[in-house]
Amino acid sequence: MDTQEFQKQFGTHLTSLAKQEPLGLYLHIPFCKDRCTYCSFVRTHEEENRDPFIQTLIKEIHHWGQILDRPTLNSIYWGGGTPSVLSEPEVARIVNAIQACFEIAPNSEQTIEANPGTLSLAWLMSIRALGFNRISWGIQTLHDDLLKSLGRIHSSEEALQALDWSQQAGFEHVSGDLILGLPNQSPDSVYSDALKIIDHGVDHISIYLLDLDKACALKTEVEAGRLVLPNEDQVASLYEILQDQLPRLGFTPYEISNYAKQGAQSQHNLKYWRRLPYLGLGPSAASNLGPYRWTSDLSISTWNQGRGQLTLQSLDPLDEWMEIPLLGLRLDEGIDWHRLSAQASVLKVEPLFHAWTNQMKYFETAGLVIFEGPRVRLTTKGRLLSNEIFQVFV
Repeated sequence: MDTQEFQKQFGTHLTSLAKQEPLGLYLHIPFCKDRCTYCSFVRTHEEENRDPFIQTLIKEIHHWGQILDRPTLNSIYWGGGTPSVLSEPEVARIVNAIQACFEIAPNSEQTIEANPGTLSLAWLMSIRALGFNRISWGIQTLHDDLLKSLGRIHSSEEALQALDWSQQAGFEHVSGDLILGLPNQSPDSVYSDALKIIDHGVDHISIYLLDLDKACALKTEVEAGRLVLPNEDQVASLYEILQDQLPRLGFTPYEISNYAKQGAQSQHNLKYWRRLPYLGLGPSAASNLGPYRWTSDLSISTWNQGRGQLTLQSLDPLDEWMEIPLLGLRLDEGIDWHRLSAQASVLKVEPLFHAWTNQMKYFETAGLVIFEGPRVRLTTKGRLLSNEIFQVFV
């Protein structure tokens, strides 16, 4: 389905839904200086695509702002790709379009992803002046040999300098990504990386396990036997050291992969797990509004030409209900099991809910979940085995 057909068919309902509560806005900026060896995201380093992309993105911003009748945004997130490869004038053009087409709520969270080695202090200061108050850095590791094997263009020294620059530029919140499961990683080295980035001012840490499910250069190296990755038990030990130590350093695990100091949680990302509405613009960007889920065309060139197709899913009430535990259990706050039960009665799916409850009681006995009043959440051990738990709801 193309965008115009989707908006023609559902536009009135979309407008009504967009007025019910503030939205999040996600922009997928697909440009990188080079491809990391573990990356399978939609991205390009072809400079000739930049201007057509920006023109199409601004057109999309105006179009959706009009369709949704200038809705309010309380979070804006620029992801990628590497948004920090854009120049300050290019960023300003897009920011001006957003401000012209949407209402920006007071104290809204405005985040941009950045990679060390792609920018300067002057760029950071100009971006801060445009309203960005949160920056998320792709640190990944502070070991130069591993950075090289990952195809990262920065060094550990440049990574720490980037964090220092964030403080100088005046960002309110600074996040750093770390990857676990790299060759020759040890618990001590992972913990050392975390301590260093904390010392350089991060108040939020995202921890990702190396994922080679999709085709990428690193997967090819591993399958050819030229590179050996740690086994599951070794990766678990890396995760456990951070899970044990980060709370002692003031970082609460508010989501399976995310730790933050008080008040530094990513409000935009919380929208995903709480099933709150957000609009995604750019190739491969996903949106969630009421019962509608849609993803933009994966082809950058097709999207640039305004010929992209949407992959649309319209959820019925049962589908929406089944999403609640699948997403909500990722959060440390867990989910309201009593409310889920009441909804099951309305939907007349009590047998399914009882089966879920029996399985969760089994997980409770195994020390993987805990019931606290009306709520249920994962334990520390449960976060390590979360994929097994989530299979219950798939």
